[in-house]
Amino acid sequence: MRFIIPLAVSLMLVMPLASAQITPEEISQETMPEPGENWFISKTGNGGYIFDATTGEMQGLLSLSRRTPAVTMWRPRGEFYAAESYVSRGVYGERTDIVAIYDFENLSPIAEVVIPNHMARLGVRNHLGLMNNGRHLAVHNMNPGHSVTIVDVQDRVFIYEVSTPGCAIIMPVADSDFLQVCGDGTLQLIQLDLSGFEQNRARSEVFFNVQDDAVFDRTARSADGWFLVTHGGTIFEVSTSGEEINIGEGWPLMSDDEEGWRPGGGEFISAHQELGLLYVAMHEGEVDTHHEPGEEIWVMDVETQRRVHRLELEVPARSLMVTQENEPKLIIADDEGDTHVYDALTLVHERSIRTPGASMFEDF
Repeated sequence: MRFIIPLAVSLMLVMPLASAQITPEEISQETMPEPGENWFISKTGNGGYIFDATTGEMQGLLSLSRRTPAVTMWRPRGEFYAAESYVSRGVYGERTDIVAIYDFENLSPIAEVVIPNHMARLGVRNHLGLMNNGRHLAVHNMNPGHSVTIVDVQDRVFIYEVSTPGCAIIMPVADSDFLQVCGDGTLQLIQLDLSGFEQNRARSEVFFNVQDDAVFDRTARSADGWFLVTHGGTIFEVSTSGEEINIGEGWPLMSDDEEGWRPGGGEFISAHQELGLLYVAMHEGEVDTHHEPGEEIWVMDVETQRRVHRLELEVPARSLMVTQENEPKLIIADDEGDTHVYDALTLVHERSIRTPGASMFEDF
């Protein structure tokens, strides 16, 4: 007669008795070190990778949703903020939009605020903006009309949804105000009160023609406001004084003999605010090739409105960012999944980091 011995019994027969005592492994909780100079976040579809640009070493990972337009932070509180969107079945089902709050120490979510399911789930840096007082976070919505969700990230509460028809993106100014670009060729200023509710809005004069040469929704912070660039390569610096919107005289990136060069790519413009240097990814192409990556990086001196450097790239650039330290780094995401770190003043290449899918960067 044949007997079948249960697996558990057979293991006991062949294993020494002492080996049944298994010592549990102690797992330590990893924490992120104190952020140093030239740290940055590389946002991808798989999360936000935190790197030290000086060494090239990865310091941590933020587990963002795949539908996160951007991520930002407030160093005094040691917190990251991300607008995230989820559906209950992964790719379909009930939708929930939130503002997720992560801490610096272990990069874990410590709070979330449910917001209206109107968030524009596009990878655009200016679809998320933390006001300069560090309290109110604005999230750009498309439903399909434009609006902005305001969240108090200090008290962890949804404030309300501001209707902004015809105007998009978020450019924080003053303590708790933000500018938007509008489809009629103007800028809109929305000023928030201490509670985060709208207390005033103003509109500028028309300063660009949306049909002939529209302003991009990609912008760069300046020392006093923001740099805007048109598809044809005209730079405008904008700022505010109380309720007044200030728009500087436009000036060209290209000289007369450089016709055919155009800005373009993903997040293709960045500025070092203190040094007054503007970095723009440029390519040669026809009209409406704004999606094409940059073949070169042009560095412009804002004060003289002249180009001071021209960096030719072996692999075209999709996105870029310059860090704000005294010895800044230029971070470039190329078209093949690599991130390159340059000395932002000499344009000497220092290292490359493999980060497939990097769509934008955020400076510490």
